[in-house]
Amino acid sequence: MSLSSLRSRIGVPQIASLLLLLIFAAQCLWFSAHIPLSAMEGSYIEAGMLHMERLATASSTERSPLVPLLAGLAGRVSGAEKDIGHLNDYRFVIRLPFLFAGLMLGASLWYVARRLYGNLGGYIALGLYCFSPMIVGWSSQVGSDIIAAWGAFGLIFTSIAVAHTLYAPREVVLWNWRRILLMGLSIAICVGAQFSLWLVLIPALGFMLWVGHVRRGAVLIIFLAACGVGTALLWATYSFRPQVFRDALLHADWLEISRTHLSWRARATLFGEFFLQNGIGLVLLLAVSVVTFLVWKRTRFFGTAAPLIAGTVLVASTFHLHFAGFTFLLVALPFLILFMAGISADLLQSRFAWAANAIIGGVLIANAMIDIYGLFHLTSRSR
Repeated sequence: MSLSSLRSRIGVPQIASLLLLLIFAAQCLWFSAHIPLSAMEGSYIEAGMLHMERLATASSTERSPLVPLLAGLAGRVSGAEKDIGHLNDYRFVIRLPFLFAGLMLGASLWYVARRLYGNLGGYIALGLYCFSPMIVGWSSQVGSDIIAAWGAFGLIFTSIAVAHTLYAPREVVLWNWRRILLMGLSIAICVGAQFSLWLVLIPALGFMLWVGHVRRGAVLIIFLAACGVGTALLWATYSFRPQVFRDALLHADWLEISRTHLSWRARATLFGEFFLQNGIGLVLLLAVSVVTFLVWKRTRFFGTAAPLIAGTVLVASTFHLHFAGFTFLLVALPFLILFMAGISADLLQSRFAWAANAIIGGVLIANAMIDIYGLFHLTSRSR
């Protein structure tokens, strides 16, 4: 791509989104500067380093070695491997892969929201994302949650993009080889970060069959090919050792269903902690968006239904999960933000624009204030 062509593609929306992502990155770097590595982060780093030396396998029944490998590789590049007693001195570099995942998820969210709802929807989606305390926190630490969220979002919307190409009069399977590879990479990232997130494959296939119903045979071939690519990439995280990979898949906890019954109080606490930590404004906007979706026909189309369905499937799954419940909620958050952005964009162009402006603007401002206050409060306690 020539420089002049690149300049023609960069306008106000791209510059505004870049500025928001830079603010997001600044928050994450601030977090990293003031919050030392936790014991859990240290275990990921150590496991990844041992895995690269083939001294131990970094996988568990809940996840593949993907996340420990990212942490271990960053530790090796930073030089922390030679100074293991002072890991905190290298935490900026060690946490960079997870900041990168957070930035890429934000960029993907903006791109999809802008394509579906226009510039206004893109700004709202990215504004909610970049000032989400949960997203900032998990993009600033070593962990599987932000990696899983990026993989799941990519999987759903890559599958939808593939399905839209099936209407073209061409050999769609071979023509889609790049998207198949991208979809396979998304599967590997999503399932590699948390085995139980294979459940995201169900709505992904459902959306492909829904959108690409004209060529259901091609849908199944593309889906299976992407699953094959994803499996091969997961195998790579096990250093292509067949026996180790086979044993890991056999002993993986694919559902993580709790053996003990979770009380309604425990579930309410989980949901309360998650959504309220993101600010009461986000809960209010979500409630308004759901009600609007149900009562206003104009807002009910595939572009708003798809993220709502995906988010609802993930949130509903937490009722049967124990340890992975929080991860599923974080993975659902970008889908819910996208849904809220779509409904908000419609409301701002309706006769109720004055009320929508007050609610949406208030939520965005309140969210940003809560996020920034939380960062200062958290870092002041760490001194």
